Amino acid sequence: MKVIIVGAGKVGFSIAATLSSKDIDVVVIDTLVDRLNQVQEYLDVKVLEGNGASMSVLEQAGIADSDLLVAVTEMDEVNMMTCFIGKSYGVKNAIARVRKPEYGELAKSVRSKQLGIDLIINPELLAAQELGKLVLHPEAHEVEYYADGRVVMLGLKLPDEAAVLNKPLKDLRFPKPCVIVGIIRGEELIIPNGLCEIKPKDEIFMLAGTKDMLDLEIYLGVRKKPINNIAIFGGQLLGHYLARFFESRRRKINVKLFEEDSEACMALNEELKRTVIINGSGKNMNLMMDESIADMDVVLAVNDEDESNVMISIIAKHIGAKKVIAQIRRSDYVNMIENFGIDKAVSPRSLMVATILRFINRGSLLNLKLLQNDMAQMIEVEIKPGYKNEGQPLKKLRFPGETIVGTILRGEEIIIPGGDDVLMAGDRVFTFTAIGRAEDVVKYLS
Repeated sequence: MKVIIVGAGKVGFSIAATLSSKDIDVVVIDTLVDRLNQVQEYLDVKVLEGNGASMSVLEQAGIADSDLLVAVTEMDEVNMMTCFIGKSYGVKNAIARVRKPEYGELAKSVRSKQLGIDLIINPELLAAQELGKLVLHPEAHEVEYYADGRVVMLGLKLPDEAAVLNKPLKDLRFPKPCVIVGIIRGEELIIPNGLCEIKPKDEIFMLAGTKDMLDLEIYLGVRKKPINNIAIFGGQLLGHYLARFFESRRRKINVKLFEEDSEACMALNEELKRTVIINGSGKNMNLMMDESIADMDVVLAVNDEDESNVMISIIAKHIGAKKVIAQIRRSDYVNMIENFGIDKAVSPRSLMVATILRFINRGSLLNLKLLQNDMAQMIEVEIKPGYKNEGQPLKKLRFPGETIVGTILRGEEIIIPGGDDVLMAGDRVFTFTAIGRAEDVVKYLS
């Protein structure tokens, strides 16, 4: 497979690093030599100096026989034009990073295809959706919906007094069908069997029907509290998208958005309907105390600078904020940041890379979602006619190591499987597996 990446900034570098590690032939194009030198120093990819929207540069990169073009420069318009030109040369698929809110409707419109764009990715919008899910499920550290929202997976830490702790899973009597597909214990990922026990401080991943999850959380001893008051620090793109996300909820949520730039505050005040806009910095502890940040249900630090978000998060925690979530653009810092006491860190760059991987792997692999800071992954695979193990009970199958089947979607039926359930042609199978086993699982289910 051959991929051309236009834009060697931080996003382009991350995409190139991920794809080149999977033995994909990658060419990176940029106008800045310093960026290309850094790419060439650290990655085993080809580089080309020039304007990625130039026909001659794309020809030199081999656009006509490429499988994928990814345009991720800082300019939305350049990215769209690059895809348009690339498609005219016959590139099979083209992806554009498009961030501006005014282009939001384009992603849903058939006109994106007319422009030669197969997938539009807005990293800030992706991050807003991810953060929104985490806020609306404050008891969870991971939230993922499947099967058009009818199946949900939550990453949960149970209270120390939970009655289910230190008991074999086979002895637990859950009130609704569910599967505990993974347990994180320290730095270790455990794919559990019936003899496994949930220990204090463990984080578990549970799959169940969305309508059943509340009953299951109550059984596990997890307290679910309604979210009423939210503080957002940072009025750039991500803060804007987040405020719009919460304004779109049916139940009213009180949102305060803090932004240092007075002109940006005026623009936000015109665009947002129910959000309270405050001109001020989250690094001002007196302002935080005056605005009762300690009483907020969730604090979101989403400025464009990682350092500001870390400082705001630490101050918010210091004055008593219950839950603090930060945007961290450097995906390699996410694990370290969460060790500072910040409840959750989200990287738009990682979300974008995961979206591109899902696009590349579409087909037999419908969906791939990296979880728990890339320790585990959720994979959705469609069973094709002629599958050799069709009709065999799951308990007789020998999946690649560290893999468990969490859900089977058969038409409109949702099956939370036991050992006697079988796989049939047309099923969509959701498996939870350790990082790096996706290809093995897909091969096994082919």
